Amino acid sequence: MNIAIAIFVKTPGISPLKTRLAATVGKEKAEEFYRLSLRSIENTLSGLNLNPFWAVGEREGLDNPLWIAFNRMHTGDGDLGDRQSHVYHELLKTHDAVILIGGDAPQLSIDILNKAITALITKDFVIGPATDGGYYLLGGRKSISNKVWKGTPWSHAKTREILIQKLESAPYELETLTDVDTEVDLNTVLQEMPNTLNEDQLILKEWIIRL
Repeated sequence: MNIAIAIFVKTPGISPLKTRLAATVGKEKAEEFYRLSLRSIENTLSGLNLNPFWAVGEREGLDNPLWIAFNRMHTGDGDLGDRQSHVYHELLKTHDAVILIGGDAPQLSIDILNKAITALITKDFVIGPATDGGYYLLGGRKSISNKVWKGTPWSHAKTREILIQKLESAPYELETLTDVDTEVDLNTVLQEMPNTLNEDQLILKEWIIRL
């Protein structure tokens, strides 16, 4: 299968980054985490048979050197649902399936992504549950109705539950991971790191321990 994977990102210096994390560790440390997280994800994706894209939240951020490793696309405007819908359906025009992830789950492993890829051979959708009630991964090989995107509350304790109910068919569910929003989440991520770390995940792990 020809599968695209889009990493939703914000550009440092243009948009605020990890504001809840920054409230306790400071803006500089929060941005440092974000950059290390992106590098970890970039390294993980380089070992997979996927077509990766940075889904950049700011049109003026598309040329930032941070995004040089992969193809880049603007997410479009609107809320999170509008942006996900735009990226998902644009990539579905030229790929058999599309996977969406964020830039704040650096513990995402090759093993989990391979499970998602395999699931899409037989399932229309796949989802990676996040501990906060959302999801760290959403993939599919079929169009998702605008009613689904519009009818799902974002950043809500039942975001994933409501989205699953609205999808045309039940998704394959991966293991649960933690998106990093707060300083407490950093320690959880340490426990969720894969047994075999890539170089950038190791750097991030050591950074969290020092913090």
